[in-house]
Amino acid sequence: MDGHKDSAVLSRMDLVETGRRRRWTRAEKLRIVEESFSGPRLVSATARRYGISRQLLLSWRKAWTCHDPAEEDSIGPTFVPAIVAASTPPTTEAVETGQ
Repeated sequence: MDGHKDSAVLSRMDLVETGRRRRWTRAEKLRIVEESFSGPRLVSATARRYGISRQLLLSWRKAWTCHDPAEEDSIGPTFVPAIVAASTPPTTEAVETGQ
């Protein structure tokens, strides 16, 4: 009783290759970011040249401007111990003047 014309019949399934996700090395990202900073209005042109989105390039630029090369070898935030010392007793001059 499958006489409906709207019933879906799957006769063939094609797989579409979407490509693989590209991996950019730190050096490649740095070169692309520096190129985008080399002149005015080069973000879109640079992104098109390398086949990446403008937003991805802007996020790389933001990460680079917030990046401090000295922090690369650091282990992360560290804390300095606080030392609480007892206050010194008032001197006799402070007692006499009422301070």
